[in-house]
Amino acid sequence: MHLGGLEHMKSKWVLTLGLICVFSSAFAGTFTTTDTLIPVAQNAIGTASGDTADNGKARIHVDARVYIPDGVAAPAPVIVIVAPYGGDKDSGLVTDLAQDFATNGYVVLTPTPRGFGDSQGLVTLAGPTEINDLKTMILAMQNGTIGDTPAVPVPVSSLSKFGVTGASYGGGQSFEIMRTHVSGLAAVAPIIGWTDLYQALSPNDVPKFSYIVGLFASGYDPQNPNYEDAMFDKLSQFLRGEPEDTHTGGTESVDWRSVIFNPTELSVPVFAIQGWRDWLFPAEQAISLFQASTNIPFFKLYLGGLGHAPAQSDLTSPEAVFLRSQLLRWFDHWLKGVANGIDTEPKVTVAPAHTSDWSQGALITSNTFPLPNTSTTTYSFNGSTLSTSGPGGQATSIASTGFGPAILSPIISASDAAALLLAVNAANSAINNGTDVLGSDIFTDVDNDAESKGFTSMPLGSALQVIGTPQLNLSVSSRGRNAYYYAQLLEKLPDGTLHLVSRGAIKDKSTGFRKAHSISFSLFSINHTFAAGNSIKVRISTRDFPFFLPNLDERTIKIFHNSKHPSSLDLPVVP
Repeated sequence: MHLGGLEHMKSKWVLTLGLICVFSSAFAGTFTTTDTLIPVAQNAIGTASGDTADNGKARIHVDARVYIPDGVAAPAPVIVIVAPYGGDKDSGLVTDLAQDFATNGYVVLTPTPRGFGDSQGLVTLAGPTEINDLKTMILAMQNGTIGDTPAVPVPVSSLSKFGVTGASYGGGQSFEIMRTHVSGLAAVAPIIGWTDLYQALSPNDVPKFSYIVGLFASGYDPQNPNYEDAMFDKLSQFLRGEPEDTHTGGTESVDWRSVIFNPTELSVPVFAIQGWRDWLFPAEQAISLFQASTNIPFFKLYLGGLGHAPAQSDLTSPEAVFLRSQLLRWFDHWLKGVANGIDTEPKVTVAPAHTSDWSQGALITSNTFPLPNTSTTTYSFNGSTLSTSGPGGQATSIASTGFGPAILSPIISASDAAALLLAVNAANSAINNGTDVLGSDIFTDVDNDAESKGFTSMPLGSALQVIGTPQLNLSVSSRGRNAYYYAQLLEKLPDGTLHLVSRGAIKDKSTGFRKAHSISFSLFSINHTFAAGNSIKVRISTRDFPFFLPNLDERTIKIFHNSKHPSSLDLPVVP
């Protein structure tokens, strides 16, 4: 089951509006469910600090399901679960988590985000309207009922404590709802969400082509157009190589959706779950917020194997079962006041990057990240090698031979939203064989046809465990302005086999681009052990398609690696 994108897996219990059913679970108690439509503002506005408010009296309805534990009285604790992108209240992830909580005494609300499923309204990608919907529902439940078609009595009052969770799109909104300071919100648990949406979609100003077209195509309903016009504008800006323009627009900008820019507004306990091999919302999305100065009273961080592709998202895996139990412990403490010790345990848990390697014995715990005793090992570019002794050799030129934009031409030349949508759907189908770009079939391999140069270390004498964020520091020049530099971190086996470990890219905006100058950028964070006898390889190329958007104006670039203009790779190594 996928945590994002075309997550339309239906529960075997599909309910019609107003129908009430009774369930039981292996966990504990029974509960009833009722479907309802909840009135919310058709339009909402956001403030610079991240709060929201209704904008006018017009209303639309959001489809939702309410889970009410049998025998629970007010003021019952409440969990709101936000569905993944394109998902709804019947999505498998939503129903699984809802049943976990409902059988343990929580009133659960599972709204289908506006614009998806049977909810009205238009998708604005977790903008003020979607966050205001959450805020509205939390406040409405405190009056003892929710929805109006039908109005569902709930054992909830102003004394009830609320938690919000969800994965992917739901994880991002779980972060965002904190900035509203809505009454009753006691804790959140974002699962593989984002804290900096711009950096997630366009790291260092280079758009993630595959993910962007996949997200857009997977969530759009051509039979019932469900995107706000601004969605097409932002898509065009990303795919035409002008992602910086999405920063502008005030509360309608991509940056408004990024809590990393309002860290002092965050003031409720957070349990963030992020995946090492999640290349849509990489681990540094949670790490960066954990390391920021916030008003979060307790920040629990789990870094493991679950996530978007190329990570895994099997909710029945031992890791997923463990995390579901931890989510219950988390909310039991903050919403029910259970003294289960979760607030006295180490704040950081590091798990293996692959769910198949997971075990409780493999977990590393700490109160800090980077982990204690982490040191930086620097490999300098030296000729065609990576050397711990220092830089050396002449500059390396990488000529750009151009790239036939068969997929990109229709996107670049699209004159309206309809043409752009057709081009994006065609591109998504071409690069993913028509499958969900967020699923396991996403193309994540290296672009082997790109012009590139590699820098390889000597075989390692002993294993090297790297936990954290690799950093590239390059001395470069280019024959053209705004050159793109694409990098891949690989592990090379003695037989020459290469395994892709991480990747990254940057648009170089330096004004003196023709002269040697320094640029630095991070690759996706990793938990990876380079085996003894294998080598570390860095490949710098002029393209990494279709994962990243190519620069159609790319010119020859140079990588310098002498003592005056060194280039290097920094790896966070643990003992």
